[in-house]
Amino acid sequence: MTNANLPNNSLLLALEQLYKLDRDFIKIEQLAGTLTVRSHPATFNSLIRIILGQQLSTKVADSIFAKLSNSIEVTPENIAACSEADLRAVGLSRAKVNTCKAVADGILQQTLCLDAFADLSNQSIAAQLTQIKGIGTWTADIFLLFCLDRLDVFPASDLAIQVGYQKLKDLPTRPTAQELVKRMESIDPYGGVAAHLLWHYYRYLNQR
Repeated sequence: MTNANLPNNSLLLALEQLYKLDRDFIKIEQLAGTLTVRSHPATFNSLIRIILGQQLSTKVADSIFAKLSNSIEVTPENIAACSEADLRAVGLSRAKVNTCKAVADGILQQTLCLDAFADLSNQSIAAQLTQIKGIGTWTADIFLLFCLDRLDVFPASDLAIQVGYQKLKDLPTRPTAQELVKRMESIDPYGGVAAHLLWHYYRYLNQR
């Protein structure tokens, strides 16, 4: 997993376009400083880390993933070979054990081919991922955005994004995922860029 980096040229160009469509987003870098993003390889290792992050804070998920990585090399073969007790011992819930094992089995049985994702549409990738029990829209969106740099993907169900948008737009209540999807229509196809900014803004708000 890589550390936070400054935006690449594609993201910088997309930021410029987003700012033209919705000038409120300019406020984020003015307040929180230059945007930094995290980019991960489109690998089994990265997908497992994203699964561990479901409904957990980044700090807790990072801790569990570190314990898992220290106990074994995170490969499909090793995850498939681990017992439930072994994986529970490093902090995985029973549900996440089942999901991680299902991903490992999918790769080993070649019903899930991460190497082919670069040539597939967002919809095709999401369909492959969400066929696995325990992987929903959020996990698929995060993999698309962080591992495949699909800047048109907007994880509307993400709590931090909802809170960030509420604060940015000074809304009385936190928008639902459905409401956010509707609001994002005006900045299509730059939802992923907006998501990176809203996470950046959320981190800033929680550090004050």
